[in-house]
Amino acid sequence: MRRISVGDVELAVADTGRGHPLVLIHGLACGKRMWFEQTRALKERFRVIAYDQRGHGLSDAPSDPRQYSPAHLAGDLVAVLDALELERAAIVGFSLGGGPALALAATAPERVSRLVLADVGAGADDMWRSQWLSQRWTKLIDRGAIDDLVCDMLRSEFFKRFAAQSVRSRDYMAGLIRATPSVGLRNILSEVLAKRNSLFRMTTVLKALKVPTLILLGQHDNVCRASARLLVNTIPNATVQWIADAGHMAPLENGAIFTFQLQQFLDN
Repeated sequence: MRRISVGDVELAVADTGRGHPLVLIHGLACGKRMWFEQTRALKERFRVIAYDQRGHGLSDAPSDPRQYSPAHLAGDLVAVLDALELERAAIVGFSLGGGPALALAATAPERVSRLVLADVGAGADDMWRSQWLSQRWTKLIDRGAIDDLVCDMLRSEFFKRFAAQSVRSRDYMAGLIRATPSVGLRNILSEVLAKRNSLFRMTTVLKALKVPTLILLGQHDNVCRASARLLVNTIPNATVQWIADAGHMAPLENGAIFTFQLQQFLDN
């Protein structure tokens, strides 16, 4: 693992394998650890790069909420590519990670060889609920009720299906949430999730994308179903693949199928 500086923030970056570079961007309260299965399977054929977004895992978690805008998260992705001297890479954005991935594809398409948006755009058709949930979890953090926060998050549509698979899955997801610095999680919730624009207001941007794009969606991911339909119908020549027996946490719930579909797309 190495650390990359973005201004006064340092990001923790894992870089392994050989071949065409592949950057994996994790979701909310997950960190780069969520990509363990994909990294293990793909590192023999790709140079796999996974990093903790600011406020997550081993990356810095600034206390200033103003350092957590979507522009900051997008800038972090560019900084990682620049620090690793990567002119072009395949980009996979899962859930929260879809924001930086989309931003790069829209503003610098020459740097994206392939774009994968996995379970992206939760609540795009009901932004009020996303804002309500962000406020609910923020209040729990402010009260220092971390145990209550973890339990509430595990019951949410984002994590409940994976958590229900087994005690091991529940403990693993709880561990990922607990490994997310409270200040980082709070600021991501208040500055990104609570304030983000609906994908339905970004159709002009989506129609202009010129990067080969794959939409991956868990078969039972109800929070991203409308957004996935929008993405595949709006992004030129985008394709969609469903991940069987998976909800929102598709890369973890059915990692083998998720990785297979990802590799098939990257190889074409």
